[in-house]
Amino acid sequence: MHNWVGKIGIAALLPAIATLTSTTLAADDFAPAGARATLSVDYIYESAGALSSEGMYDPYEWRVKRSAKLVAQLVAQAPTALSTTQAPDAEQTAALESLATQAQQVSTDMAPMMASVEAIMEKCGEDEDCITQETMKLGAAMSGTPEMDAAMQAGAAAQELGKPGAPRYQAWRPTAQTGTYNIDETVHISSTDPICMSLPGGRCTRDEVRTGSGDIPIPPDAKNNPDAAVGFSSVELDSSKNTLTVLLPIPLFPLPYTETITTDEPEGTHDTPTPVGPQQQLMSLRVNAKGGATNDQALVVALEGDWHSQSGEQVVTPEGPLREAGKLTIRWNFAVR
Repeated sequence: MHNWVGKIGIAALLPAIATLTSTTLAADDFAPAGARATLSVDYIYESAGALSSEGMYDPYEWRVKRSAKLVAQLVAQAPTALSTTQAPDAEQTAALESLATQAQQVSTDMAPMMASVEAIMEKCGEDEDCITQETMKLGAAMSGTPEMDAAMQAGAAAQELGKPGAPRYQAWRPTAQTGTYNIDETVHISSTDPICMSLPGGRCTRDEVRTGSGDIPIPPDAKNNPDAAVGFSSVELDSSKNTLTVLLPIPLFPLPYTETITTDEPEGTHDTPTPVGPQQQLMSLRVNAKGGATNDQALVVALEGDWHSQSGEQVVTPEGPLREAGKLTIRWNFAVR
């Protein structure tokens, strides 16, 4: 008993918080553990424009479209009283602190009894008959005393604190991920760089074409570590707030494409010579407003209708120079099978 009571602390009290802070769905409203779902997302990045000026470039024209479709296979975890993806909110934290205070009081109230039990264990060691006799003596000696009443009340309180809370959250974890992509972009540049003065009209022209499509590659180490191809997407249902916390899948490896540059720029125009003919390159897909290639922040969306089928769309404007500044459309769908 001593070891069990002594371990009552914050970790043991976490499951009880949900009973104090939430109104939850009925247990049968959650999906059974092991149920399957899909989380799909389309990323569509577009940028087009022309920059004309009295300076060196007149014009600088570009047209860019990069898209990817990813589908993550998810499996349901058992419903839990606390979130596995988010820190406790203010109300849960307050409840946690209150329960921790109660646990400390339980430990204090049971201290005299625990001291007596420790004395018995030290005296008897592994002798079970001795432990039984000494325990019976202790019980007889303490029967009807205030110390025994306090110990009994503390024991009952400890059992109550240790009861699991009602389920509020259900997390979905990825088991596999696939995707396809397409890259189609062109750039046309006319330059009045002094190095171009010998050319007709005193201008150089430069055309850049980038194309690529197919299956999104998996990380090289996935051959030896299948988990490397699973991805980092996730979904978590909060049945109290009626929300889904969604971390969308992303490409796990840069996207291959072919770049072909055609130009009449004289040798020496650029510090790095322009490559001749098609060149194989890799590109990271922009998937958020900051132009990054990872979703480091989950979406928190209010449920609409049946939580087993949810979808959403958002349009953001990544920042960047010229063809890197455009419109990113993100469409996602979560569906329980």
